[in-house]
Amino acid sequence: MQLMVVDDSAMVRERLAGLLCGIDGVQAVLQADCGQQAMELLEQDTAGAVRFIVLDIEMPGESGLQVLQRIKSSRSDICVAMFTQHANSQHRARSLDGGADYFFDKSSDIDRLETLVRQLAAQPH
Repeated sequence: MQLMVVDDSAMVRERLAGLLCGIDGVQAVLQADCGQQAMELLEQDTAGAVRFIVLDIEMPGESGLQVLQRIKSSRSDICVAMFTQHANSQHRARSLDGGADYFFDKSSDIDRLETLVRQLAAQPH
C-alpha cells in the first residue's frame, strides 16, 4: 500500500512519512506540499497504488477541503484522513460532509492515525 501526506509544513510531512513508512505493508509514503502537487502525484499513480491520503486543512492556495473534493471526484477509492491543528467541530463537520473518511487533530491524534494506517495496511488490497 502507498500513502500520501499533503501538508505545507515540511516538518509535519517528514515526521509523518518517517512514522508511517515503518509500518508493515506500507511500501511508500509520497509527500506533497500543496493540493496541486498532490493532484499531480495522483495523476502519475496510474496503477492506483495510493490508497490513503493524510490531508491538512489549512494550506496556501487551495484549502484541504477543496483538495478533498478534487481527490474524491477523481479517485473515490482513496481513503482520506483530514489531519489538522484546526480540529474544531465546524472543520470536522465540513470535512466529513465533504467526503473525508477520518478526521484527526495534529496535537493529540498521531497515535490514532498510526493505528488506523496499521489496520489499513494489514487488509488485503
